[in-house]
Amino acid sequence: MLPDYEIDPGRGIGNILFGMPKKDLTEIFGPPDDIEHPEEPEKTNWVTLVYYVINCSFSFDPDQEERLVEISIENGYFHFHKKIRVGVAKEDLLKFGSEFNLGANVMETIRDEEFPDREIISFDAVGLKLFLDEGKLSVIRISPLHDESGLIIWPDIPADNNTIS
Repeated sequence: MLPDYEIDPGRGIGNILFGMPKKDLTEIFGPPDDIEHPEEPEKTNWVTLVYYVINCSFSFDPDQEERLVEISIENGYFHFHKKIRVGVAKEDLLKFGSEFNLGANVMETIRDEEFPDREIISFDAVGLKLFLDEGKLSVIRISPLHDESGLIIWPDIPADNNTIS
């Protein structure tokens, strides 16, 4: 049976929770397959640990004490309510956004050489960004929630947080 992991926007995936330090993540998954530094200006100095075997990456922000601040998912094993997962069509994503009360969404088109028809649907109220290529979901990006003043709301991390269950 293939693994099946529920995405909890604003919180994480299973026991992989926003706010956890890099060492806790590497205790769960081992050393990353790659380490990247995002090119986006607002993510200067971030460190992203990439795990190709699960097609996920985990970003840590030095301005947040090197805590986990973003998870990017590029495989269908991870899902939100078993409906929002990589490969789903744009029309269905918009329908599910209403069905799950994800709040208002912002849609934007980003075109470049690598992604000539990329679209992003953002549900900022729940920390969810959906990247679409050729009309289908290709990347799910989740981040922690923020309070009214813009401060991150960190989920509680249990002391024995060492599995992805």
